[in-house]
Amino acid sequence: MSSQANSAQPLFLKLDRSAALLGKWSVYAYAAFPIVNRAISISFLRAYANSWSTILLCLMALVGLYQYKRSPKLSAFAWSKFGGLFILYCVALFFSQLGLPHVAFDGLSMNIEYLLFALLLPFVIQEKDIPKMIFTSVVVSILLGFDGVFQYITKVPIPSGWVDVGEHVRTRVFSVYGSPAELAANMELMIPVIAGLFCLDKNRRRRILYMIGEFCCLATLLFTYDRGAWLGLALGLLLISLFYDRRLLVLLIILCAILFFLPPIHHRLADLLSPTYWIQSAKGGRIMRWETAFNRMSRNPLFGVGLGQYGGAIASAYGYSIYSDNYYAKILGETGLVGLLLFSAMHIAIIREVIQTVVRKAQGRQKYLALGGLAGLVALLVHAFFENLFEYAPTETVYFLISGLLILWGRTLDSQKTDLRNQEDKIPKES
Repeated sequence: MSSQANSAQPLFLKLDRSAALLGKWSVYAYAAFPIVNRAISISFLRAYANSWSTILLCLMALVGLYQYKRSPKLSAFAWSKFGGLFILYCVALFFSQLGLPHVAFDGLSMNIEYLLFALLLPFVIQEKDIPKMIFTSVVVSILLGFDGVFQYITKVPIPSGWVDVGEHVRTRVFSVYGSPAELAANMELMIPVIAGLFCLDKNRRRRILYMIGEFCCLATLLFTYDRGAWLGLALGLLLISLFYDRRLLVLLIILCAILFFLPPIHHRLADLLSPTYWIQSAKGGRIMRWETAFNRMSRNPLFGVGLGQYGGAIASAYGYSIYSDNYYAKILGETGLVGLLLFSAMHIAIIREVIQTVVRKAQGRQKYLALGGLAGLVALLVHAFFENLFEYAPTETVYFLISGLLILWGRTLDSQKTDLRNQEDKIPKES
């Protein structure tokens, strides 16, 4: 028996290493999602452009199951129960509309695929890899920031529909995303994270990278000319300043005042005060689309009109409706009040867990990264009131990835404190 057990140990060691390696590189691929997705779509692998992430998700599920069986002490996120309830609700809606199986399945996939990826994170990531994965996510955003600046310098052509009537801008950058709003969502989320890493990391070369990258990402955010992202980042930083560090409030006010008087930004924001803008918005813009969401939901207030039948890419592809330009309105029209309540509860739980697990435990320089991550997540959630952010895979991925990595990093802070205390205990006391 002992010889059989001994012979099985090398096999389990190999499986452990293989699972850890597969899980790690799967998460790295998700961290580089926009770049990987673009590379696949223009290469000989383009036939897998719409399925590679699903294949990766299945591999992560196998790794997660193996890791959990081998180490039952692994625990899910606290917010997972709300994510699980939202998934169960969407599955129930799917079975309630089997008369439209293709629409229902596409709508279900849109709502839960990358949520499943987020729920798997605690079971596929090793503690030692968390800083590397955060760094990888930051480097990807910095590369996107460089690309955005390059597009602005070269005046990349854009569709006329990206500019308001009578408005003149040099260009609106979009990088590999193909959409200024989605690129802006990545920038608004990662800009505070990069700033937090700059304050936390003591490595001189990396700090130079963060400083240059922060400048490029800020410039790219401005060059997207996306007002929703500007507002989201401003509100995210404002809330952090008010609740955690009021010294940042003065800096934020000065920065906003300077940016407001830059001509392109001033004109873009001043348009919001124009009566013409609001009249056009009520006739065929965002206000009209938000009203339509409430009208559609009123047909079945609790459960909505059904998965994939309102407000997003699936509904547009099947001819049911145009985009809602508000992801919460899309969820409301599609899944009703019950769906909106579960969806909102999930994201509130994510923010609460980030605060409890990361912000409250972080000490010293760690606090900057914790607050930067929180500000970025809040910024993106605010921005989702003005765009269908969570049905665009790269945006949804970076949101769940950063929130997951922050929470997992926060779980290590207690052990770091314990290690520090143990080291202090070993230092001889002077008599």
